[in-house]
Amino acid sequence: MNKNRILLVDDELKIRETISELLTHKNYEVISAQDGHEALEILENWIPDLIISDISMPVMDGYSFHEIIRQNKFLETIPFIFLTAKNDNNEMRECLLNGADDFISKPFKVSELIQTIETKINRFNKIKNANNTFNVTKNNFLIHEINTPLTGILGSIDLLIENEDNFKKNEIALFYDTIKTSGERLNRTMQNLILYQNLKNNTINFSENSNSEILETFLKVKDKISKVDESEAKRIHFNIDPSDVKIHQNHLYFILYELIDNGLKFSPNDKTVLVTGLKFDEKYYELTICDSGIGFSEDELKKIDATKQFNREVMEQQGLGLGLFLSKIIIKKKKGVFSIVSKLNEGTKISIFLPLK
Repeated sequence: MNKNRILLVDDELKIRETISELLTHKNYEVISAQDGHEALEILENWIPDLIISDISMPVMDGYSFHEIIRQNKFLETIPFIFLTAKNDNNEMRECLLNGADDFISKPFKVSELIQTIETKINRFNKIKNANNTFNVTKNNFLIHEINTPLTGILGSIDLLIENEDNFKKNEIALFYDTIKTSGERLNRTMQNLILYQNLKNNTINFSENSNSEILETFLKVKDKISKVDESEAKRIHFNIDPSDVKIHQNHLYFILYELIDNGLKFSPNDKTVLVTGLKFDEKYYELTICDSGIGFSEDELKKIDATKQFNREVMEQQGLGLGLFLSKIIIKKKKGVFSIVSKLNEGTKISIFLPLK
């Protein structure tokens, strides 16, 4: 049985060690940090079931740390308990008004700490189990992305069955192409949803020993795009130096496919997407993807998130908007850097820095 995970944040070493030892003895998995900044670095690669944080800390205090957590889609529902050394009703009231789930005053009783933790984690697990998937009834884009390809598949099959003797070979081939394209679109939607859930539940193992050759992986992506639409593949121009990077090939393939496909999708049919790659320094490889698409506004760049789509009323794009968001998460988990520069109606440049093997 998996242990419940707790992130403990406190600048006092003795308190961290004492609470960590106590919770480990109670069969919790505990990771500790000395301030909010260090805690955020931990959260890039490890999602807990509960966060316990001191308020008064150097570098980043508990309030600032809590505010950042509440603005993150992956982390906002995690129970958050403040530790405070002050028996101050005003501070305790402020903790709750700011959205904390509870607070514990130092010094505290062990029984009080354990009871509070168990109550919050049990409640969190019930909420997590009840809301562990997208709410289909509240997400019209998800309904659209499932129903549209499914209708294409079933409609084509019905027509073939009912009129098999009336179609010529080339007409039947067109139906097969429609079924295949719709099936691939539906499969991509479902695979992205599964990946999102696995990342959200922290069930993917990002091995430190995973490596892939970047040019080889890119060529596989380009070949896949060519099989779907040869004219689209011809719009991809590239200049990529071969190199081994520290990321599993499946994850690199996903990132490249999603970002290049987005560039093609949102660029005019007569415009190219340029992909370049070379060693940035002794530690990182830089890969850039530039398009001439509709671009993002400065405000939109701040809102890139799971299922967040832009300009849907202008362009009937396919997809849930997960690709860009999931790519960012995977790159961060592999200790890489993701940056995006974009201007409306001019295009977008995405830069990825991945650790070299």
